[in-house]
Amino acid sequence: MTIDRRHFERLQLTEQAVAVDAQGRELGRVFQASGGGMRIKMTSEVSKELAVGQQLQVTVVEPALHTRNVIDVVVRFKNADEVGVEFVTGKQVQ
Repeated sequence: MTIDRRHFERLQLTEQAVAVDAQGRELGRVFQASGGGMRIKMTSEVSKELAVGQQLQVTVVEPALHTRNVIDVVVRFKNADEVGVEFVTGKQVQ
């Protein structure tokens, strides 16, 4: 028996969903998202400069659906090829 500890369900995204920073620079492909945050497969030098604890504004763009969503996030996890961010829009960040 496995226990699912997620607070939020995973959201469906298209394969083309990408995250860009406030300056419009691409950070990478969003490959996992939930109500609390998302994971980005880093594809640019800009994303590799991100640091754990850093706050930034990210726009998730899904060209096939003609959607753009702007979200305030804080970096919570980073490894060699991906970064995990928590959604903090409207929250007090600690």
